[in-house]
Amino acid sequence: MKAVIFSSAEISDYEYLKQYDFSGQMIICADAGLKHAIKLGMRPDIVLGDNDSFADEIPDGIKYIAYPPEKDKTDTNIAVDYAMQNGAEEIVLIGGLGGRIDQEFSHFCLMEYALDQGVRLKMIDDINEIWMERAPFCLKKSECARKYVSFFPYGGTVNNFSVKGLKYEASGMTLRPNMVQASSNEFDISDEARIEFTDGTVLVMLCDDRL
Repeated sequence: MKAVIFSSAEISDYEYLKQYDFSGQMIICADAGLKHAIKLGMRPDIVLGDNDSFADEIPDGIKYIAYPPEKDKTDTNIAVDYAMQNGAEEIVLIGGLGGRIDQEFSHFCLMEYALDQGVRLKMIDDINEIWMERAPFCLKKSECARKYVSFFPYGGTVNNFSVKGLKYEASGMTLRPNMVQASSNEFDISDEARIEFTDGTVLVMLCDDRL
């Protein structure tokens, strides 16, 4: 099962989300993430949080679990826990990029937190798709809507890193956290890219320029 979590970072243009198919997915709002669901005309399955950033009343009939402001986990962390506890095998986080940099970075930590439990958490906005991998994987050109493809090591080195099928290929690299070695690649002739490595966590970023 897939889950969608709306977090509270500002979204200036909802047009890209109107193309997203939310049917059959669990919709969770982390506190002020509810504002995004409302603007999209969606009724979430549940709202979780301390209600310190959503100024309006929670609409009648929507399940709401309140938490105290003084707590060990962020509202988005609570939402991720709820999704995994209720069977989510994949989570899309919307409203997790932009806004306060500390909150944005906390969502990168949550991507690894979810991956530790076998769940892929992907962050998206109008120009970015970001997630983590711990095993070799493929990217298909037909499914990659962004121009640039970048890879970074997360939490340590990534060994024997190889890229085939992108404009710039590489083999047997060691990706190090204090170096930028595999960013701003692109699809070229091939329709599929294969990314291989023997160990470590790879942060994958598909990005467009901000127009």
